[in-house]
Amino acid sequence: MRDEQPNVARMWDYHLGGDRACSADRRLADAVTAACPEVPLAARANRAFLGRVVHHLVTLGVRQFLDLGAGLPTHRNTHEMACGSRVVYVDIDPLAVLHNRVGVIGNPDVTVVQADLRDPELVLRHRDVRHYIDFRRPVAVLALAVYHLVPDVEEPAAGVAAIYDQVPPGSYLAISHASADQAPDRAARVAGLYAAAGILVRPRSRAEITAIFDRFRPVGPGVVAVGAWHPAAPPGDPGPAGWYGGLGRKTG
Repeated sequence: MRDEQPNVARMWDYHLGGDRACSADRRLADAVTAACPEVPLAARANRAFLGRVVHHLVTLGVRQFLDLGAGLPTHRNTHEMACGSRVVYVDIDPLAVLHNRVGVIGNPDVTVVQADLRDPELVLRHRDVRHYIDFRRPVAVLALAVYHLVPDVEEPAAGVAAIYDQVPPGSYLAISHASADQAPDRAARVAGLYAAAGILVRPRSRAEITAIFDRFRPVGPGVVAVGAWHPAAPPGDPGPAGWYGGLGRKTG
């Protein structure tokens, strides 16, 4: 049964060089890479983006992180980069939850919650989230490589709006997201491969991704290619890219 249905978390782990993928995951991941050779590079660029975001937020004094759609643990996870911070990993996938829980055994500052990021109000009300995160102080919400798995009908921007309403001023939201801006034909082929396996992928334009941030105000260069994002980078348009990333702040 495990070999019959590809799993997004295991595929992402495979793209990052992990060894948890089953044969179905590898077949689809290899087909995706054949259609778009940049995908493994994009996976690594996303991890590097996460590192820069977390480092920047820690230097600003943020010590609480809510990692939505955390996926399988890999090298340099959020709690390792934000050492000494409270971290809650959230994922709907039981396998990802299990592996993350094993990886944080004995760490009193980290917990793992099985929940669906598409229902942010339920996530934010979860007793373990409330136990670990003090919503009287700023919190960083991380949503990397997940919102392109949320279809338009489920309104990812509405989910972000719900997060904005629940977190205090000074909180942050980081998003990275697949885009079809650079190569729409290749993006369509990749989306078709996923769809054939029963997995919906919705690449979005830079403008659509920017709109997901809702009222979170951009930090640094705004929504740019993930490899180009740095908090000290000057504003500007780096051109089309296959993946965009950005960090927003709740100012009031």
